[in-house]
Amino acid sequence: HSAYHHGEQSLASTIVGLAQDFVGSNNVNLLYPSGQFGTRLQGGKDSASPRYIYTRLGPMARSMFREEDDRLLEYLDEDGQSIEPEWYLPVLPLVLLNGADGIGTGWSTSIPNYNPRDVAENVRRYIRGQEMQPMVPWYKGFDGQIQRVVGRNAAADKGESFSVSGAVNIIDERTIEIVELPLRKWTQDYKEFLEGLMKPVKKDQAPFITDYKEYHTDSTVHFIVTMPEQNLELAQQQGIHKTFKLLGTISTTNMHLFDSDGLIRRYSSPEEIVQEFCGKRLEFYQRRKDAMLADEEEQMRRLDNKVRFILMVVEGELVISNRKKADIEQDLDALGFDRLKKSAKRGKGSSQNDEDDDLEEGGSSKSKQPAGQKVSYDYLLSMPLWSLSLEKVQELQNEYEGKRDCVAKIKGTDPKDMWLSDIDHLEETLEVCEVEEAKLKAELEEQQERARTGKAAKGGRGAKGKAAKGKAAAVPKKMPAGVAVAPPAAEVK
Repeated sequence: HSAYHHGEQSLASTIVGLAQDFVGSNNVNLLYPSGQFGTRLQGGKDSASPRYIYTRLGPMARSMFREEDDRLLEYLDEDGQSIEPEWYLPVLPLVLLNGADGIGTGWSTSIPNYNPRDVAENVRRYIRGQEMQPMVPWYKGFDGQIQRVVGRNAAADKGESFSVSGAVNIIDERTIEIVELPLRKWTQDYKEFLEGLMKPVKKDQAPFITDYKEYHTDSTVHFIVTMPEQNLELAQQQGIHKTFKLLGTISTTNMHLFDSDGLIRRYSSPEEIVQEFCGKRLEFYQRRKDAMLADEEEQMRRLDNKVRFILMVVEGELVISNRKKADIEQDLDALGFDRLKKSAKRGKGSSQNDEDDDLEEGGSSKSKQPAGQKVSYDYLLSMPLWSLSLEKVQELQNEYEGKRDCVAKIKGTDPKDMWLSDIDHLEETLEVCEVEEAKLKAELEEQQERARTGKAAKGGRGAKGKAAKGKAAAVPKKMPAGVAVAPPAAEVK
């Protein structure tokens, strides 16, 4: 429960934003978009009403936020109710993967997206004590170019600027094909720009372009624009990217974030953000190791006490039948047994004996133990009669040996190695997701190809656009290979 203060609509918008995966949104969407969560046609504004769409944790969520770190989160208190933690513990700095734009009282921030693999590599470099490599903004699915503008700022601590260009091909002397727009320039907005080019600036002038057609999908851009031959020549002289507004900029001069002390700080580079993140994150890997070690050592004590208890009862060294519980507990104290808490609810690392403890202590194995419970001998005195068997003793002894090996392994593991292992697992999950996305993209392209050959039903998504004059645009035959137009080199300013 997050005790969200900003209303139902704001909450729904936040959830939708976490699930969006079109070009220019998230590089790593933590929620799965089951339904219409928006497209690049309108920059996400075309998402369906929240009551019609569904979501769940995406495959990357638990690779980014490890279950082993849940116990380390510091939960806040809201009027006596435990709510969301002060912060979460991602494996990589998520603010660099998905970017951030926002305003606050007296502050604003704008952080571009970066390639998860570039960020992961720089985190590895930090862990190994190596110098980080400069990173360039990167957006999943973007087919244009992003170039660093060298020398834009005199001082290195002011940040950098990057030139962003779309992609355009020249088909013939009158036709161009626009297949990518600059980042955050949405398809519908660009269509309106082309509509403006079809209107003459003056009454006695001809429009700059004569026609355009659209063959977009939800994830790709495809305009075919025709114009008089002399206008295309003029556009080439002035620069096609400039003439058709296929240029944009990205800046890293306004990257403000809360630092590890909770203070607003300006960062001049993404590497500086990685540096700040890693210093704090490594502390929590040490805490994870300490918590895992404490858990395993307590489990060893529990198992050792159980074995001793069963053997002493079986051999008659400890009598528990027909005696008061207080007297038995005094004997257990004298014999050096440990008073322990009841078994807490455990995750993947829990054993059958842990679940038996929960059942033996009068509750369901799925029940959550109350916080602040007292230590006692209940874990011994509540064991069922069938536990007093040699088979049970052998089972507990085997488990004890396994726990001892586990403790030795944890002690010999460096927290940095834990982090590196998490990064490897995250990249493996990312690769699986990319393979699945590529498969879906290939299926879409196959549908488009079938539509071009007339085998698909009319009205397919590949022919969604309309001609400029209001007539439905037919899906074109395969266009002749155009000549790609190189974007202008990033100038020094």
